[in-house]
This record gives sequence, C-alpha cells and structure tokens, in this order.
Amino acid sequence: MNKLRVGVVGLGPIAQNAHLPAIEKARDIHLQAIADTDGALRDQVRIRYRPETVHRHSNDLFTDPNVDLVILAVSDRFHVPLAGDAVRAGKHVLVEKPLGVNTQECEELRSLVSPEQVLP
Repeated sequence: MNKLRVGVVGLGPIAQNAHLPAIEKARDIHLQAIADTDGALRDQVRIRYRPETVHRHSNDLFTDPNVDLVILAVSDRFHVPLAGDAVRAGKHVLVEKPLGVNTQECEELRSLVSPEQVLP
C-alpha cells in the first residue's frame, strides 16, 4: 500500500506537539515535506522528523508534486489565504480550527472547491 505523502506548513508548538508526532506514529502516512520561514524551526524539525524535503515558503511545498495533502499549522489569520493557495495548487488540505477569522473569508474559500470535495 502506498503511503499518503503529507506536507506540514508551520512548525511551531502545535505542529511539534501534535501533528508531527501523529504523522510519525501513523503507519500509512509519510512526512514528505515541511515549510516554515523560521530557519531554526526548519532545522530542528528536519533533524528530528527527517522529511524528504524542506522548504522556506509554503508555495514551494504547495507546488511539490510529491505532496498529496497539506496540514496548515499556522496562525489563524493565515488559514484561509494559505488554504486557498493549496487548493489552487491541487492539494488536499487540513486546517486547524478556526478555519478563518470571519465568515466571509470562509465562504470565499468554500467557493474554490466543489461540494463533493468538502468533508463534513
């Protein structure tokens, strides 16, 4: 069975205490890529979790053809803009809560995907 290749954008405390350990424990998931603008965080996570690729910018991760799914572990105000970029790049996206900072931006994001692509 092929493993789901995951990319994580944002490598702060939530990623390091929840998302990355969960990926590490999962049998059918592989940490393909990470991205963060903080070089020290990138180095720390690279050494600890050994992703295949390391990016400084999220767009580089979004355009990586080896990433199947993106986890956004960034500040709330970046959820919708980055999710939109990932969706436009053809990626599946998991976003921490809250999805957005207001209803309007969430509706705009929803307009980027067809109803059958949205999970309840």
